Amino acid sequence: MKFHRILLLAVIALFCTSFCSAQAGPKPQDATTAVVRAFKTHDIVMLGEFHGNKQLYEWLRKLVATPEFADQVDDIVMEFGNSLYQKSVDEYVSGKDVPLEKVEKAWLNTVGALGPPSPVTASLYKAVRDANMKRRGKHQMRILCGDPYIDWDKVKDMRDVGPYLSHRDDWYAQVVKDEVLARHHRALLIMGSMHFLRNYQVGPMKATIEPELRQAGAKTWLILAGTNTPTDYDHPDHRFDGWKPPVIIPATGWVGELAAQPLMEGGQDDMVINMKDESGKQIQKPSFLEPKLKDGADALLYLGPRETLTVVNMTRAQLEGTAYGKEIERRLKIEMANAQIPLSDVLSEKEEEHQFPPPSPGNATANVPLGGTHAPAANNTLSPSPALAAAPPKPKRMPPPLPQRPPSQ
Repeated sequence: MKFHRILLLAVIALFCTSFCSAQAGPKPQDATTAVVRAFKTHDIVMLGEFHGNKQLYEWLRKLVATPEFADQVDDIVMEFGNSLYQKSVDEYVSGKDVPLEKVEKAWLNTVGALGPPSPVTASLYKAVRDANMKRRGKHQMRILCGDPYIDWDKVKDMRDVGPYLSHRDDWYAQVVKDEVLARHHRALLIMGSMHFLRNYQVGPMKATIEPELRQAGAKTWLILAGTNTPTDYDHPDHRFDGWKPPVIIPATGWVGELAAQPLMEGGQDDMVINMKDESGKQIQKPSFLEPKLKDGADALLYLGPRETLTVVNMTRAQLEGTAYGKEIERRLKIEMANAQIPLSDVLSEKEEEHQFPPPSPGNATANVPLGGTHAPAANNTLSPSPALAAAPPKPKRMPPPLPQRPPSQ
């Protein structure tokens, strides 16, 4: 009888301990410490980012300057990096004297963004260069350009863009397999969150990079950048209030039960979809509340309350009258299917703005920083504003293959 009583008390104690732990929820960890620790058991850490976010890139610059990170990480694979200019990037980040106008083509001339990139992109390239120069004689980090090798000087119309735009994820995965996995390296992958989000699909479109890498033998750990908006814009979650960002929280407990997309997008469900399946039927937009974070990633990078997050822009004043500004206008006309939208209408007037401003009914375009917006695919449109839904309809054929890669510049 005494034995059964002791056993019952032990079971009750175990239940209470488990229940209390579940109620307490996952504990946030210092973001740098968590990433360094992740590389001890994974060769690939994937970061789904907010494009152009000031707070994220402030942390990333500190991360690459951290000796424990730089000692063990070989490569940083950038979405905003044109592979055509890999040679110049290698020379630049290794500390060689490379003219800026030569190397900056890597982040200024990508195929995946509408408009100019945020200046924060260039700041991370420079931070890696600075870190390497301080580590002369020690292990050096390399930046790998993950975007296809388009040469914008040779682009005349959308037919020239289509092959590169249609194979962005394929090429990014190939770069990682060839330059990271084949060399038994460790790498930090930085790309927009929707390229990595698990268990999410729109028609035929779904995240393919991580499955490809895992099939090739990679051990991956996926982090999504996020904020404190678990349902919609008007209802921030105050359980985040006591955390000092940036912190990384495993996707377990109550955090794992939150919907991933609202966290990633500031609670703004403003994606416009103009896609049809092979039969011509309109593809319905999937639920904004799926998947849950625990099904979409391994962890959340909490960058702070939504109202504190800012995006850094290349402004209209900085571009107007410049050769690059005119080139951006030319590209927009091509990519927007001759929508005839003036450059002044799509570029920001301010260098810094709220990353997730309050929704403006009937004026969604003004709230979409173009440096963080992806160009519509040649055969589909997935865009965060009605103005970007002007791409041609999906053709009833497979997209053309990537052209042969030219020598790196």
